[in-house]
Order: sequence, then C-alpha cells, then structure tokens
Amino acid sequence: MTTDFQFTECEAYYKGKPLPFGKPIEEWEKLFGKPTRKFDEATFIWDHLGLAIDNGNVTKDQPYDPSFEVRKHDKLLIFYSNLDSPAGQKGKLKFAFERESAAYLINEYKKGNPALLTKELEKKITDDRSIGGEMGADHFIYPYTAYKQTVTVDGAEIHAGMSLKELNKNRTAKDLEIFTFRDDNMNLVDETGTTNGDNGEYWNDNRKIECPKKQNYYFLNSVQYSGAELEYIKVGYRVQGDESPYF
Repeated sequence: MTTDFQFTECEAYYKGKPLPFGKPIEEWEKLFGKPTRKFDEATFIWDHLGLAIDNGNVTKDQPYDPSFEVRKHDKLLIFYSNLDSPAGQKGKLKFAFERESAAYLINEYKKGNPALLTKELEKKITDDRSIGGEMGADHFIYPYTAYKQTVTVDGAEIHAGMSLKELNKNRTAKDLEIFTFRDDNMNLVDETGTTNGDNGEYWNDNRKIECPKKQNYYFLNSVQYSGAELEYIKVGYRVQGDESPYF
C-alpha cells in the first residue's frame, strides 16, 4: 500500500515515519506543521489536513501537559466527515449531535413552517453557525476540511464514503477479523457482532495484541459511523499492561 497513514495493532506510520504517540505536541508538529487551533486545552486540530490529536483524560480546564503520564492516552482522529458533510448538516455527528447547519435548518423551516422564518430569524441562524457565532465551526472538534485520502488498517483500505459492509469486505478479503459494534454507551444491551454501520463505533474485538516483547505499547483502531456515514478513524495509544477497552 502507498497510503500516507498505515496502522496495525503494533505500528502507526505517516509517510513511512512512526507517529509520535506519547510524546509532546512538538513532535507531531514535525510531521504535520503547527496545529491551526486548539479545542479545550489538550486537543490539537489541523483544519487543513482533517486531523486532530485528542487526550480524553484531560478536561477543558486543565492546562496542556506534555508529560508521558498524560500523553500516553493520546488518540489520533482522522475525520472523513465534518460539519459540512451530509451527516454534519443534519446534526448526526457524534461530537456535534443535533447541531444542524444553517442551510439545513433554514430549508426545514421553508418546508415545514415558512411563516415562522422571518428575515431576522434567518440572519440569526446564519450568524450563530458562522465562525465566531455561538454554534460556529470553531466551537467543535471537526476540522474545517475533511481528510480525503485512503488509510490502511491492518493492510485493508478505508476511504471516504466507505460503508461498514464494504470495509468488512476488504478485511475479509485479507483474512482479517471484521469490525463489529463497540458497546461503549453502556446501555446494558448485548449488541456484540452488530455490523449494520448506521451509528456507533466499530472495531476488531478479537484483536491479538501480539507485539514484540521489547515494545511497550500497542494501538487500538476503530471507525465511527454517524447517520450511516463514515465519520472518523480513531487510533488509540496504549501502554502494554493497560488492557482497558475504552479509548
């Protein structure tokens, strides 16, 4: 494969170079350049690349901490959808649920109750969803430009617009375990093996984690679907011995 990003359980590469998981943001900047903005205090976004580095263990009120004890929980998010995508326009995305675009909301008013759509309301809807507004794109983690290239996970291709069915077909053709639903919503419903791909996160829950003994880390790779649309690939960094399924 000649894709820029290549992931397995034991390796994570960008253009042939190991990705610097667990290291300060300056190491990522050597590969991607300076982030265009921050979301909360420890999530760095490259709007022009469709990428973000997220540390879910850090709250928005905590300052950036470059130490390994914090960075060892880093996650790379490669966004194939953003607020401008079909799912984003309709408010279906995971991190912007029910945040509908101005164009979509105005059109819904025109179809359902045009009498309520005054010029003042239309302007408010547009202003609120513009950058700098209360619900502008700068208030969300989604990059302004989605990632457009193909990525490989375990040597199987994943690309924009790919359905979960097609993704699993690619994996099956390479004799890989398919991606099934991760029940991380803790709703006490056994949904193991679900592969409809409409909404939720999917991964290989039969992963082996058989990395070289001298290697003290591994990776968890998953995909998120929202409104049946491939939203992002998530790559979670793990130190050996940390077997938590949440990332």
